[in-house]
Amino acid sequence: MIDQLGYHDTRDLRAELTALDAQIARTRAYDTQQTLLRRRPVLVREAAMEDQRLHRLATAVHQAGDLDLGVLAYIVYGPKALPVAPLYEVRLIDENGYTVPGAVRTNLPADRVEKARTELMTVDGPKWARMYGHRWVPSRHRVQTTAF
Repeated sequence: MIDQLGYHDTRDLRAELTALDAQIARTRAYDTQQTLLRRRPVLVREAAMEDQRLHRLATAVHQAGDLDLGVLAYIVYGPKALPVAPLYEVRLIDENGYTVPGAVRTNLPADRVEKARTELMTVDGPKWARMYGHRWVPSRHRVQTTAF
């Protein structure tokens, strides 16, 4: 899969899901099986999001006409090179430049970006700070928005 920044992601979520299902079927210990079962919906959601991104990219590339040139144009120029409205990812970045855990919103249309930015700064940021015993200082954090 080509991710939103044009880098190739070698993670095969469908293969991971198949392996997880096989592991669940083989596991006889109840606690271990319950732990694996809790991981399954998260992986299913990630796979569905990847499928949605791939379908969107494939549709846009086919509309452009040439498969190879369409993919290269997307990698080099981003979503503005293809006949598709961009989706956005917003993430909360701490003062050290790292993404705050759990503070990422993806697959957002343009009209939902501002609401997501506000929620990251007013809800997710303070929640994360409380969870890890930090003092929330909004001026030390920023929201990064990426179109894909």
